[in-house]
Amino acid sequence: MASLKKQALVLTIANAYTRALGFVLRLVTARLMGAQALGVMELASSAVMLAITPVTAGVPTAMSRLAARKGAEPRAVLQAGLSLVKRLTAWLIPGMLLISPAIAWLLGDLQTLPSILTSLPLIGLLGTCAVYSGWFYGRNDASTPALSECAEQTVRCVLAILLLMFFRRSSVSVTAALPNLAEVAAGVVVLRMFRSKSPRLKHIAPDASIRQEILRLTAPTTAARLCQTALRALNAVLLPTCLRRSGLSALAATAQFGLLNGMAMPLLMLPGIITGAICMVATPAVARREGHDLHLRRTMRQLLLSAAGVGVIASAGLFFGAEFIGSFLYKEAALAPLLRLMAPASLLMAVQQVQFGLITGLGLQNKALTGTVIASFLTLIVTALLCPIPGIRLYGAGIATLAGTLLRILWNAAVLRSSRRSRHVLSSPAGSCS
Repeated sequence: MASLKKQALVLTIANAYTRALGFVLRLVTARLMGAQALGVMELASSAVMLAITPVTAGVPTAMSRLAARKGAEPRAVLQAGLSLVKRLTAWLIPGMLLISPAIAWLLGDLQTLPSILTSLPLIGLLGTCAVYSGWFYGRNDASTPALSECAEQTVRCVLAILLLMFFRRSSVSVTAALPNLAEVAAGVVVLRMFRSKSPRLKHIAPDASIRQEILRLTAPTTAARLCQTALRALNAVLLPTCLRRSGLSALAATAQFGLLNGMAMPLLMLPGIITGAICMVATPAVARREGHDLHLRRTMRQLLLSAAGVGVIASAGLFFGAEFIGSFLYKEAALAPLLRLMAPASLLMAVQQVQFGLITGLGLQNKALTGTVIASFLTLIVTALLCPIPGIRLYGAGIATLAGTLLRILWNAAVLRSSRRSRHVLSSPAGSCS
């Protein structure tokens, strides 16, 4: 447990640094870009995430689980993960390049096209970094991914602000694409850092069986994330449409979308500074404790209580500080009431994030997938019903987010409870006899 706490502390410090820089970046970019350009960037991001998801969703946790397993050959696991990402990237980048104009048209704003195109290199970069990151976590090395994450955020923050200041008079479409260029440069820096710390793989041939196992472990998480990302992309089309139906102009609707996804949501996910660290160390920790029921339950309980405590503090801070954040930090008075409404989501997201780490560590992603799909559809349906109403509008999206996240937590809790009961039965004398 001491090692677990040490790794969590290292990651928490790194996450605190990266999230603090991320907050500064969001604050500065919101002022330099404006709500409309921010909305265009978020629209494009929702579509590009569909291509990034197959090479990142579940990859770090799968790599961590395999690298932590007894008897695993570290270099073979790393090579298999890199081989899998290369194969996927070889299909995803050309495919996205081909259909990018159609995606911009479906999003209802051709200004998103430059943002989509500048995001394409991120598919390979983020996928490869996800492999390295998970591999280092599985080898009980939390400092290398933590340091790399800090470097990535530093480069990204500095370059993005410089680009936005230098091209301050650019069009909305160009302005929205500039942060992506900074992120690509940061990804290159991180990849070089990972390679300098990892073993040489020149004479290691990819192991097809390990590659298949990685694919098997990531498939449920990828399917769940793809569903979420696809619904997020659909929501990126649906929400501005609903807002226009409520009486807003197209420009005002895009600005409202930027207010929700570019300002409110990053604030609600601030507990991820700590819970993201807990989630990453939870997966290998739970995997190592399988078969030791008492230690496993104690570890799971401690991790979930820690997440809940962090979430309560963050929710209270956002609720009572909403006026200051909206009026003084972002200079957007409309942000304060939205934050007060959605503040409980910060607690829900914190708990759900750690639940995901536990479920992955136990290999229960298949059982959690159904809940993720249902919750995503619930979010979409509530958005479609409430957002066109003139008196509700963007608050409907906030209510939809709360409802979907709460359903995911309840479903995940049922999955974990069911698993705990089945393990208890199997470990009991009666269960052994049967």
